[in-house]
Amino acid sequence: MDQAQHHPSGKTRHKEYSLILTMITIPVLLFMQHNTNLLITVLINLLALVTILGAAFSVVRHADVLAHRLGEPYGSLILSLAVVILEVSLISALMVTGDTGPTLMRDTLYSVIMIVMSGLVGISLLLGGRKFATQHVNLAGIKQYLTALLPLAIIVLVLPATFGSGTFSSGQLLIIALLSAAMYIVFLTIQTKTHQNLFIYEHEDEGDGPDDHHGKPSAHGNAWHACWLVVHLVAVIAVTKINAGSLEYLLTELHAPPQFTGFLIALLILSPEGLGALKAVMNNQVQRAMNLFFGSVLATISLTVPAVVIIAMITGQHLVFGLSTSNAVLLITVLLLCQSSFATGRTNVLNGAAHLAIFVAYLLVLMMG
Repeated sequence: MDQAQHHPSGKTRHKEYSLILTMITIPVLLFMQHNTNLLITVLINLLALVTILGAAFSVVRHADVLAHRLGEPYGSLILSLAVVILEVSLISALMVTGDTGPTLMRDTLYSVIMIVMSGLVGISLLLGGRKFATQHVNLAGIKQYLTALLPLAIIVLVLPATFGSGTFSSGQLLIIALLSAAMYIVFLTIQTKTHQNLFIYEHEDEGDGPDDHHGKPSAHGNAWHACWLVVHLVAVIAVTKINAGSLEYLLTELHAPPQFTGFLIALLILSPEGLGALKAVMNNQVQRAMNLFFGSVLATISLTVPAVVIIAMITGQHLVFGLSTSNAVLLITVLLLCQSSFATGRTNVLNGAAHLAIFVAYLLVLMMG
């Protein structure tokens, strides 16, 4: 049913101002994309960054309205899928230019995992613990996420590092892509059909009114929001593709670490959802935040791998999956830490501090290249 919130249209917060910025940015990028002046290149990339962030926030904003209208667990699922679509779009746009290395997808997947499971989870638990002392989650639901995440992360990013080539063969890539997609289908069955109650902490929904969610009020129907979600997604893809060459030139001139492009993509796509999840934590709705965090990571691995593998095979590009030893150690550590932090269903500031410690270590390794 196409629902609309009963608010006067003049009061809706859903103004599409970011599209105006996109319409200004694209001609500027087309005209200046071959400029080699470092200062101008920096300014061009800053303009593209602001435009992409504006469009990404709009994508998640429209997805958020649909999410709250459908309720949990479908709400978190919609937001997670929006993040994955953004990620695949950014990666594919950069891959098509032919200027990116074979490690782009690996670096992006790894960055998403580390930014979310050490950085965002750490900040959330630290701030939430400071405000509420102890916060509660549905332990059974968190375990479902981690049960699916642990084998996928190890198989996709750690296992190939033990191979002589550091990656999968073409035949193995197809199997890994199918395995990733199959795992997500099984998880979706659990989340949306057989065990929905595992992903809801019942006390979080007490007192929710029609205007309690930041994505509202809206006088528009679901189809309107879905259409604008697609429009802003196209804007992200267009700006990213046009600016890809300028970005690569800038990173080369600044001698940025090889993994920095993947880190930047992860940061861009996670910023809107991350801020929304942090707001939920500060409202003592930590279950919703963790559904968003872990759901995004799981969907990222499960869906990005098949999508990018298909793109790579069509374009004839080589993909490298295996992490370095130091990054593999950090990945395994944060996965184990998540198992420990949520083992009782209660969290506090110590859990947050531990996750942030891993995040600092991740940044140190990133800067070392």
